[in-house]
Amino acid sequence: MLGRPVAGLPAQEAALAAFARTLTARPWTLGPDDARQLAAVGLPRPATVLAVGLVAMFNYLTRVADGTGIEADYDSPLPRFAYRDGAEAVPRPAREGWPPVDDSLGLLSLLPAVEVAWHGWRNYLIDGDGPLPVATRQRLRSIAAMAACDGSIEPADLTDTADLPEPVAAFADRLSRTPWLTRAADVDALRSTGLDDRAILHVIATVAYQSAESRLRIGLSAVARS
Repeated sequence: MLGRPVAGLPAQEAALAAFARTLTARPWTLGPDDARQLAAVGLPRPATVLAVGLVAMFNYLTRVADGTGIEADYDSPLPRFAYRDGAEAVPRPAREGWPPVDDSLGLLSLLPAVEVAWHGWRNYLIDGDGPLPVATRQRLRSIAAMAACDGSIEPADLTDTADLPEPVAAFADRLSRTPWLTRAADVDALRSTGLDDRAILHVIATVAYQSAESRLRIGLSAVARS
């Protein structure tokens, strides 16, 4: 990892795959033991932080692709994702069952270039000027954070979505929980609320960003406590 060969790579690959699956599909179950497992197979802490960052970023990219309808234009050795029509989201625990999440984003300092890139993207998308009001972005982030069971968002923010039109709130929830089920009709529903394509893209990017940041926080919190 990190540019040099490491003994026992198959064991590392298996541990990394298990870690990535948990952080992606059931982040609320991730804890220090998962991070310790990576250390046990010889993965140094900077590489573990990088793994968390990569998983988080792919959670962003897949939601942007699903939300916009982008299809891969290249061959991949990975099997195509298959699902059953009408598949339901994995049940989430009540808030008291969410994993501890602290201000562990500071661990990104182990990877300075990643830290700069991450905060730069946040400043552009979440804190900068855009077609969506700041309050709308916060409501969208709250929906995505709740889907990931991210305790870094205040409880009041998690339930206050009254200022969002119902189709927008429903879209954000679906893109957060079951992004592969997003359809063109869901985007058309956003248009019916008066959003133009630029604003719709910002809705998708905001939800995708928070889905990624929540996993980044949960993953790095687990590393910090390991």
